[in-house]
Amino acid sequence: MTTNLPSPSREKGKGKQPTTSHDEHDIELPREMNEEQRKAAEAEARKRSFERSLAGPSVGKAGLLRDQTEVNRIIAEASKGSKYYVNQVKKDQELTEKIAWYRAKRDELMKMAQVDRLEADADRILMEVEATRDLTQFIVHVDMDAFYASVEVQRDPSLKGKPFGVGQGVLTTASYEARKFGCRSGMAGFIAKKLCPEIILTKLNFDLYIAASKAVREVLIQYDENLMMASLDEGYLNITPYMSTHNMTAAQVIAQLRADVEEKTKLTISAGIAPNRMLAKICSDKNKPNGQYELPFDRATITKFMRDLPVRKIPGFGRVTERCLEGLGVETCGDIYTHRAELLVMDHWFGFRGLCKAYLGIADNNVAPGKREERKSVGVERTFRDKTDDEDILNELAEIAEELEKDLERLQYSGKTVTVKYKLHTFENKTRAKSVGKYISTSKDILPIAQELLKRELPIRIRLLGIRLSTLKDLTVQDKGIRGFLSSPGKKRNRDSTDNDAGPSRQNTPGEDVPEMVRLQAEETEIYDLTGEDEDGEFVNSDGEVNLSRRRIDTDHNRSRSRSGTPSTKVFGKRKSPSPGQHLLGPVCPICGKHLGPGTSNQDLNDHIDWCLNKDAISEASKKSPEREKKRVKQEKDRPGAGAGAAVKKKNGGGMLDWLKRG
Repeated sequence: MTTNLPSPSREKGKGKQPTTSHDEHDIELPREMNEEQRKAAEAEARKRSFERSLAGPSVGKAGLLRDQTEVNRIIAEASKGSKYYVNQVKKDQELTEKIAWYRAKRDELMKMAQVDRLEADADRILMEVEATRDLTQFIVHVDMDAFYASVEVQRDPSLKGKPFGVGQGVLTTASYEARKFGCRSGMAGFIAKKLCPEIILTKLNFDLYIAASKAVREVLIQYDENLMMASLDEGYLNITPYMSTHNMTAAQVIAQLRADVEEKTKLTISAGIAPNRMLAKICSDKNKPNGQYELPFDRATITKFMRDLPVRKIPGFGRVTERCLEGLGVETCGDIYTHRAELLVMDHWFGFRGLCKAYLGIADNNVAPGKREERKSVGVERTFRDKTDDEDILNELAEIAEELEKDLERLQYSGKTVTVKYKLHTFENKTRAKSVGKYISTSKDILPIAQELLKRELPIRIRLLGIRLSTLKDLTVQDKGIRGFLSSPGKKRNRDSTDNDAGPSRQNTPGEDVPEMVRLQAEETEIYDLTGEDEDGEFVNSDGEVNLSRRRIDTDHNRSRSRSGTPSTKVFGKRKSPSPGQHLLGPVCPICGKHLGPGTSNQDLNDHIDWCLNKDAISEASKKSPEREKKRVKQEKDRPGAGAGAAVKKKNGGGMLDWLKRG
């Protein structure tokens, strides 16, 4: 049976070894080389790969006219001797050893495997993934062009046409004139000056960036009310309904959208149009700045588009993933098919289905605002020059706790787990956490826990400090527990009325939630920084970490979703009021939500709650208990006139629950 799977045109023959690229040391070298040539090639590849890792995640960004290898060399030379450089050497060596282990494991597994059978299994999985392709939705990724730099030009027109960067210690973004020389977001100011001696470094103006983002958002939401913002300067839209309503093509809609944004904000925007979010994000970078690119909506074109795409271009594939895959011979998405047997045996470490989706260009096409329940934590971090004084560090911790309290109050969350994070002067990250028995949200409760965790580590020399609160409780949701049940209905209604008046909805204040929008900045970490992002939202400096004066952390369940801390209109600032007459039906069980009848006594209610909480254990125990015990429980449940909790009423010393305790 034949399959219709797309395959790379540059198919590598079986047994042929992949060749190394000009700047990577992790890729296997041709066997035709003699030992001396091989060592020299490996040394050169290792050097160039390390230099590329020092250059950070913005390598290959739009606007660069200088040779990237030369840029990487200058950055490496400028970083030599620093603690950061030493730390990167250590991390690079660890990654090299990990890649060597992956290769050895692959070779070991392939010796025992049947290649033909593996390839057949891989083809079957590819067909299953292919069956999920959806070409019915027109998804758009919009990305502001050098957003913060453009806002700065509006503030100071004299900057127009000049190479400048936003941020003085570390750049949050750079103008396109500076990008030509290799300057980019997350780069230290002194390195930017090495690359471009004429560069001008400006101060950050948070309020201007937030206001500009709000103005852009007000335009975008007219095209899709379910706009999914991924950061202050980028977002996703589904324009399929708009196209149908206005009888326009996707290209026409986006051309109009871009014109509207420029007219109303004086800022330019680039866009990518594709069947899903992954492809749309890749396409938005094709015609930057101030352009748009539409990927044809047919399977053959999409698979051809993906075939020669470097794996690093896939959103979420960072430098570590790139190097590990290249260590197995996978440089482009097309190589995933070529090496499908090897990748399948390494499924435990690399996730074969995810790689299949990258190869086929298949991803999620759902566009919707972020949900409050997706938030996993709220936190604040600060980066500064090295601190060694204990009192100074603890004062910084207190200020961070107060700032976190304000965020929790504004976002309406409390939590149970406090985590203190700090980065040593050697660039090593450390975390210490402690959980408490109740939900907390004030500095008064958070700070003592954070101090307890940090004092154990003193004395230390740090350059970053932060506090994060997790195991969250959403305070905008009505408490369904026993406390919520016992609350007075009248008080609930009064509180609901007040909340509705005080809590603005998303439509009333379109930009209110903008400061809480965050996005992915590194492979395993979601970061939001109040200082803003560059056009791809990446704030990381060369060590892969944000290095700005102040930032907030917001870890979400799904990193591709909007990280907005503000809920949708249906949730924010509103609690669902009890329906009229609800309590006329008697008490409601806070566990199962069942109305227990107007004649239910407190004892009946308590028994019923006990039953709900323990029914699984009771059911399991009943399988092992004597037959008469099961009959007695059944009789108690079926007894005429019994209250709601009759099934577990105490009898002869407590009944089933006491029997369980005794057991």
